[in-house]
Amino acid sequence: MRYSPEEIEGFEGQLDLLVRKLNFMKSELGRTIDPNAKFAITEEIAQMEGQISDLKGKLSAAHGLPVANQKERLAEAIRQLNMDEEEEIGLLHLVNCDRHQMVDKFWNAFDEKEEEHFQFYFITGCPTQMPPSFAERMVYELLVEELDGESDALHILTQEDNGRLRIQDLPLGRNTRKSQQRFKAYVQERFRFADTQSFDTFIETGVPNLPYDYVAVVFELHERKWSSFLPEYLEWMIETFKNPNKQVPKFLFFFVFYVDGQHLGGLKSEQKSILTALSELTVRHETTLLTPLLPVEDGDLRAWLMDLGERNPNQVQSVIDAMVTGLREEDQLLFRDKQQFNMKDIEELQALIYNIANE
Repeated sequence: MRYSPEEIEGFEGQLDLLVRKLNFMKSELGRTIDPNAKFAITEEIAQMEGQISDLKGKLSAAHGLPVANQKERLAEAIRQLNMDEEEEIGLLHLVNCDRHQMVDKFWNAFDEKEEEHFQFYFITGCPTQMPPSFAERMVYELLVEELDGESDALHILTQEDNGRLRIQDLPLGRNTRKSQQRFKAYVQERFRFADTQSFDTFIETGVPNLPYDYVAVVFELHERKWSSFLPEYLEWMIETFKNPNKQVPKFLFFFVFYVDGQHLGGLKSEQKSILTALSELTVRHETTLLTPLLPVEDGDLRAWLMDLGERNPNQVQSVIDAMVTGLREEDQLLFRDKQQFNMKDIEELQALIYNIANE
């Protein structure tokens, strides 16, 4: 955001006044004995610190200071949060803000299909709403809700550097037959079938026996790679797994399709065709379509921050202020106009909190 010289001068004057007032109030706090007066002064100090943080952010933006300075300011605001020491900040906290309605829709579908050994979940959303992270979240929640955290009972592929769930490209060839071949090869390679074992034998007999209760897979595909044969390919996949041997684990397949700007409306005809094909597929086979993923409400982010243990709204506000200051102009506009955040920005905040909590 651009500020006029007069506005910048006004910010600097406000900042100087607030800093002097803050120092005075801190001195008063040290001399005050009455508990009620101490509480009032403490609250006023917290409010002034938030105002000071906001003014510093505006001045940083006005003077074109490096983004690193803005990130440092956000990190400092996070360190001021009173996070519950009993609350473990784990991988789930990287992806578990908001999405309450979609989470409920997933669990309702999961409970209905609990006895099915192969379950299919189709997720669509704009890249700015981080659709693969929703799949990642549900896998982590599955581990907690259904397996009591017993990670050996769940087979997933993880990233070597951070332990997070690995999102993989959907196996694709130039047509349906080639895609089927690639998918079979993927399964055989992932579970290290012997030369004498095959994909078809595994589906029919459950051999080789996999020592897991659940297997979770997340595939992704951008709309620009969509091909006309994809509905047929996906339908083959669903039909193939419809009547598996009961010895196989329960497989959860998540298919993430990126649709640019889906949450904004005004979709192109090609985008509408993709969404229609997926909708028809899920209705025909009673699978689950989770769409669309929308921006996060400001109130949901505040609630998430308070769930970490912080009860003082001023401290939460300081984090929000610092975060907004570091956003791109179009993302700041989304916040100012609708009090919403794109999930891509929420997840950067969550990652910073995760890193600070686990220092």
